[in-house]
Amino acid sequence: MAEAMSEDKNVETVTLGPGCFWSFDAVARRTPGITSSVAGYAGDNGPPPDYEGYVRHGLNPQKFVEAVRLTFRPEEISFEEVLIFFFRSHDPTTPNQSGADHGSIYHSTIFYADEEQRVRSEKVMDSVRRQLGRDIVTDLRPYGQFFEAESDQQDFYNKHRVEPYCRAVIEPKLRTLGLDVD
Repeated sequence: MAEAMSEDKNVETVTLGPGCFWSFDAVARRTPGITSSVAGYAGDNGPPPDYEGYVRHGLNPQKFVEAVRLTFRPEEISFEEVLIFFFRSHDPTTPNQSGADHGSIYHSTIFYADEEQRVRSEKVMDSVRRQLGRDIVTDLRPYGQFFEAESDQQDFYNKHRVEPYCRAVIEPKLRTLGLDVD
């Protein structure tokens, strides 16, 4: 289990469940100020999930969500700006869905590390609701355990750019967000 907050006082850590971790990991790796992006599973205490069982076969009895643990430099990108990228990278109004993927593992979730992150998250969520003119389904939950996904799930876009999912879903998302696809 990883710690919610980094020991380095110049960086901050947050874990976000954006639906598909492949897409948001690609976004995070191209966002200035984000120093680390790790795909994984968060939201329950175990046993540790695996991609084949939990995602491909729909076995999710512990209610994990696909998540990305981010470390970032607040002097380069604020916590609020990280959350704005999070909300812009997925549809926070549809429960248990990320594009064509359906199931509780794809539920939009913010895992806050402390009371300050909780309060700041609520403010951003309220702003997103106002901007969209409708409610969002994003859960706001205290950080618990994070299980790092298998190595083949890390940096998926850069490793598999020719895959149909990468070309049809991730590349357009990166372009829409003004991020480099190379």
